[in-house]
Amino acid sequence: MPRLRPRARIVRTIGDQLISGPEAALIELVKNAFDADSPSVRITISPPADGIWTGDNGTITVSDAGHGMSGNDLLEKWFEPATSDKVERRLSPKNRTMLGAKGVGRFATARLGKRLHLRTARKIPGHRLEISEIDVNWDRFEQATYLDQIDIPISTKPGGRGEAQGVRLEIHALRDKWTKKQLEQLIRELRRLASPIRTREDEFRIYLDLSGFHEEIHGFDGQPLVSGLLAGIEEEGGQPDPTEIRPFGIDRVFHYMVKGTFDSKGRFKGTLVNQRGDAKAQPIDIPASELQPEEASCGKVNLRLNIYDREGNAIVELFEKLGLGGIGRLDAKRVLDENIGIGIYRNGFRIRPYGDAETDWLELERMRVQNPSRKLGLNQVWGLVEIQGEKESGLVERSSREGLEHNGAFERLKRLVTELLAQVESIRQDFRQTAGLSRKSTVDTGEMRNRANLRATTRAVADLPLRYRNRIERAIKQDSVALKTSIAELETYQQVLASRSTLGLVVSQVLHDGRRYLSDISTRSKRLADGAPRLEEQSAFGSHFRASFGKEAKSVHSSAGHLSKLFKSLDPISGKKRGRPKIFSVEEIIDRCINLYGDALGQLSIESDIQSAGNTALVTGYESDLMAAVLNIIDNAVHWLGSSPVRPRRIRFAISQSKQYVRLAISNNGPVVAERFHANLFNPGFSLKTEGSGIGLAIAREAMRASKGDVAFDSEAEETTFVIEMRRAPAK
Repeated sequence: MPRLRPRARIVRTIGDQLISGPEAALIELVKNAFDADSPSVRITISPPADGIWTGDNGTITVSDAGHGMSGNDLLEKWFEPATSDKVERRLSPKNRTMLGAKGVGRFATARLGKRLHLRTARKIPGHRLEISEIDVNWDRFEQATYLDQIDIPISTKPGGRGEAQGVRLEIHALRDKWTKKQLEQLIRELRRLASPIRTREDEFRIYLDLSGFHEEIHGFDGQPLVSGLLAGIEEEGGQPDPTEIRPFGIDRVFHYMVKGTFDSKGRFKGTLVNQRGDAKAQPIDIPASELQPEEASCGKVNLRLNIYDREGNAIVELFEKLGLGGIGRLDAKRVLDENIGIGIYRNGFRIRPYGDAETDWLELERMRVQNPSRKLGLNQVWGLVEIQGEKESGLVERSSREGLEHNGAFERLKRLVTELLAQVESIRQDFRQTAGLSRKSTVDTGEMRNRANLRATTRAVADLPLRYRNRIERAIKQDSVALKTSIAELETYQQVLASRSTLGLVVSQVLHDGRRYLSDISTRSKRLADGAPRLEEQSAFGSHFRASFGKEAKSVHSSAGHLSKLFKSLDPISGKKRGRPKIFSVEEIIDRCINLYGDALGQLSIESDIQSAGNTALVTGYESDLMAAVLNIIDNAVHWLGSSPVRPRRIRFAISQSKQYVRLAISNNGPVVAERFHANLFNPGFSLKTEGSGIGLAIAREAMRASKGDVAFDSEAEETTFVIEMRRAPAK
């Protein structure tokens, strides 16, 4: 019977696919040292002595002081790629959670160089120490036909007095030229490999010796690269080892910091600290949102996010406040740029490439482009997202060790973090406006109209002598008229924008309904046209055609009527010239808006209920304004109800009337709005949606004010409720 027989070059083929580059290969070897319970790992990169990277030159040495491997371990584990050893015993002898699981280490050495010398020392019961060594020429795997044709001899001997446990890998004939840029990239990767918070607890240290690189030979000195900008920052503990990779303590450098935990259902409980304010911890409690069809639970998630204001001297002031004043303004920003990004960590170690500047896994920059003034950019956030193991979280690392599988659990994780960021950003913007750190925008033209009267100037002119006063008053009147004209033009333009925005909310519904009606008209009219020549034919077909003719024609007429009704419902928000205010029915507008959102309401099983007391509620104004307000409020309700686990989902419209006004309260039983956000709900740009524009409610308010009405949030209601008021139509 035929059997699979792997080719020898599969080692290089798999290695090149699993290992994206030399930095990734070295990180795998560092993780192996951690799994071996070593207190540290030391990496030495030795370039060619003459600085010429040609031929088989350059050496990398990786050594640890872990428990090492015996000769049997080499035979049964190292020589068997994809062994299940680490998968089955997820804890090391000293109870470290194992980082390796896919047998990548041996492929990493093949990726780095052409030849490997491995020396391992391990204590054997009844013996002092056993030392085993192997030499591997990876080029032989390119030359031989089959993997099992290559012999790798192992030499084993007793250890001498004073020798220590551990593994030493010597990799020769390097495949990559280690330039200054590549070494800086390696240092950044190593510095961010371990969580800056967990590193101090685990006591695992990484050392990188680049002393073999010299300015006069290689164009730069290697060792100063290891400390880099951190050399300008004084830290506790005296003079550090110049070869130690020290994660910068960015965990204590922030303007705003949020930390807490998502439970397995998605509820977040944590705190927010504002260093630019009173630095007191504010509680944050966000209810769990319902799983979307494409999502799955991502387990318990611990989170820590640092957020920065990047303008002016904010960064320098932050460093000085923390006693890190030995670094300049540009270098301070460079320190942040090098450490910025939200990384995903498991067991205290980062999962590459999350947290790299090039890996915007939360799509912050895309959302920032959509709304630059409101959204956090990638260079404003540093964070740790700590996930559980694959079994508990469903978050599975790819075989290439480059990121997580984009499954339902990953989609859930993304949404939880981005929704939290939306909440935190709203709090941050609120503080910045209150503290005068940002300009508060407004679209309310009512105050502008009042100021256009120039009353204060007119009163001041009244005290002037008559010969001067008349001339100045005429000039003031001309300017006042010009201002009011400009404001009127601005309001007209604003109304056009509101109409277009409102139309955008219902485009998908319009296309859906329009296509349905047109399809029915097209299909049935074609059948009538095709059969028309045989209408009077005395045959079975003719009889059938005459019998069905009325039904087909009636259906065409019905679909045409529905299409006409659909276009009529869009007419008020088409942006055409408004004319004079009209009298219309509030109930009719509500029906029209509910019909336009029919599909969305049906898909999410959202019930709608209209409660009207007494006679039909007639108001004076513009249908388009009320439709703009109602559609934007319904749109928000549909969004939040769609993410809520509450059942049944419900939107309620309650109409009441007084002598002068008609009051429409629109409520939904989705998530309630936190009190701290109430004052900002109608501010342009404010949004708690992950990808919200923050203009919907602002448009709703301006639309209603254009019809001499208003819209407000009812903070006293038990459910999320917005109230619209319009002038009641005069009695006939």
